[in-house]
This record gives sequence, C-alpha cells and structure tokens, in this order.
Amino acid sequence: SAATNEPIGLIMTLHIAFMVTSFGILYPLGMVLGLAKNKWHVPTQVLASTLFVIGYFLAHAHNGRNYEPHIAHRWFADIVIWTVFIQFGLGVYLKLHLEKGIHGRIRPALVKVHKVTGAAIPVIGYVQIVLGVIASLGFCYGDHTGQCLAHFIMGSSFVGYGILLLLSLRVGGPWLLRRGQSQEWYDSWVIMLWGIVNTFTEHRWGQPWNHGDYQHTSMGIIWWAAGLVGIVLSRNGKRSVIPSVLIILTAVSFQGHAQHVANSGAIHSYFGYMLMAGGLSRIIEICFIWKEGQYDTISPWQYLPPLTLILSGLLFMGSTEEQLGLLAYMGIDISSYMNVLLSFGFVVFLFAFCLIYLWEKLTHYPNHNNEGYTEVDSENTILDASSAFLEDDDDQDEDAVELKPTHRNNNRYE
Repeated sequence: SAATNEPIGLIMTLHIAFMVTSFGILYPLGMVLGLAKNKWHVPTQVLASTLFVIGYFLAHAHNGRNYEPHIAHRWFADIVIWTVFIQFGLGVYLKLHLEKGIHGRIRPALVKVHKVTGAAIPVIGYVQIVLGVIASLGFCYGDHTGQCLAHFIMGSSFVGYGILLLLSLRVGGPWLLRRGQSQEWYDSWVIMLWGIVNTFTEHRWGQPWNHGDYQHTSMGIIWWAAGLVGIVLSRNGKRSVIPSVLIILTAVSFQGHAQHVANSGAIHSYFGYMLMAGGLSRIIEICFIWKEGQYDTISPWQYLPPLTLILSGLLFMGSTEEQLGLLAYMGIDISSYMNVLLSFGFVVFLFAFCLIYLWEKLTHYPNHNNEGYTEVDSENTILDASSAFLEDDDDQDEDAVELKPTHRNNNRYE
C-alpha cells in the first residue's frame, strides 16, 4: 500500500473538507455566477480561493497517516495551484478595467483565458479530489495502476457525458442549431478519437498479451469504428442512434469481462444494466420523444439518459479490485455498497441540475413557461440567450427576452 495504517487525523480531515468544499461546491458555483455576470461571483471566488489556500497549508502540516511521496496527488497539485493563481490574478486585473493602450489590445484575449480557466478549475479540482481519495486509501499503486486508470477514466467519462447531455437538454439545443450539427455528431467524434487512443495505449508493446489487453484493445477498435459510422450518419444536423447503440454494446462487453475478485462480477453486471438503460432510453428519446426544432418542452423521459449515465459512471469508478477487496475485508455486502455509489450519483445529478437551473434564472433564459406572456421571435431569442455560455460579451448586459402581455387566464391553477 502507498499509505500507512495510522488514522487520517484531524488536520488531514480539515484539509479534505476544505478542498471538497472549495473545488466541489464553491468553484463550480462561482463559475455559474461568473457566466451570469452576477454580483456574487467575486465574493464566491474569493471564498473558494481562501479555503483552497488554507487547505493547501493544512496538507503540509498534518500528522498521522503517511503517504508515498511520488503519488499523483502531489505532483498534480502544482497544476491546480497555477490554474487557480492564473484565474484569480486575471480576475483581479480585469476588475481594474484598464482599457487604454496595450491593456485594451490584450483585454479580449485575457477575458477568454479567464473564462476558460474558470471553467477548467471545477474539472481540474474534480481530478485532484479523486486523486486525493485514492492517495488517502493507498490504492492504485504498483501493479494496480493500470486497472485503476481504466476504471476512473472511463467512469469519469460516463459521468461527464451525462452532465453534458443534461446541459444540452436544458440549454444546449439552440447552440447546436446555430452550428448546424447534432449532439450525436460531436459524440461520434469524441467516441472515434477515444477509440483510437484506447486501441494503441491499452497494451504495453513488447509485453505479453493478457485477457485485459484483448478486452480493452478490442473495445477501442469498436469505438473508433462505430464513431466513424456515427459521424457519417449524423452529419448536416441529423440525429443518430449510433452512440446509444455503442453504449449498449459497451455495457454488454463489460458484463462479460473476466473478473478476479469476489463480488466484482455483481457490480459489473449492475453497471452494465445501468449503462444499457442509458443507451436504450437515449434511443427511445431520439426516435419517439424528440421533435425537431422543439426546445420549449422537456419530457420527464429525457432526463433518463443523463441520469443513468451518471449512475453507471459512479458504479464503474467504485468497482476496482482494491476497493472490492477492502469491502470483503470489512465485511460490507455489495448491495449496500452499490446503494452508496448510486446515492453519490443522484447527488451529482442534482448538483449539476441546480447549477444549470441557477444560470437559467440569473440570465432569464427563455423557458416558455411565463404564464400570461408570449415570447416574441422565440427561436432567435433562445439562440441569442444560449450563446452566453461560449461568447465573450464582456460589456453586453441587455435583456435576452422580449415579452408582451396576452389575454391568457393566469388563474387556472388557483
């Protein structure tokens, strides 16, 4: 193990609490407030950075459990520090509104860098939190590194995919319409590129092949092959079920993986069923629920694909050999463990939904639910409002929606 058996200790516990609060809650919240140009953006970022600095120094003053000095959590901290420092420094500089001479020429570029680093901090912070959990338990060291990488990278990919689907469902449709491409076109490109990477990296060349190499390399091959088909079928803005079919095939493949640890087969089967549900619900949404050009109504069914993908991602991240071995040692049954993982998945979905909903409210994003009002030029209005995620309208604060009164009966629910 890369960690000793002593208790974690109070100081390290405070370090963990401060870092999780900072990167898991405050920085994502600050990012949303910044995108909405809300007055609470700066105080939130300052509070998050303060907790981060305190937590950083606590990590160097802890007692109790000792850790391997060359763990990834240590060296990745440098990336986190520099990203936070650049984002915070640019935020202070931009608040000075220096716009004359060279300042005016470099300001647009700095605004973009500030926005990109602000969006990157929650992702980088998530990676650091995961690495911290691994380090605290002494997992994923030596021969277990490759297996851990496969589970945490793939599981995180499913969670991220689910969050992106939720984002696209709530506010991303008009953005896709502006660019003339469907969600599946972008999905297929990512699938193809990820498959190419897996094809050539899952086996250490010069070493004997084992069953894991065959499984993961073949998975990469089917991913880039299916990705190519998806790109062709989803071009020119057409919807496609290829990414969803691939998710189902991936689930079937994972269910058939040979396992070396007791209870590993059970949790992998549960993961496979959850992933199948995500792919199947996505197919039903595309073929029977979705209507072209309709962004004003969201069916409850459409929340199933992002939810099941997030749940399956958490299950997969929690199914490494060392984790399941620890469960067996502690006498914890696999059903209780899966319930805890699924609970984390629901919390992640809820937090992502709340952040998106907060942005909608702060920016008055058109949701077509304004009782007693009818939106004027609704399609163009929605297109303009949704672009706030990506466009740097630094000095533009005009209202995104123009409303006119109608003669609807607003008391029908009273």
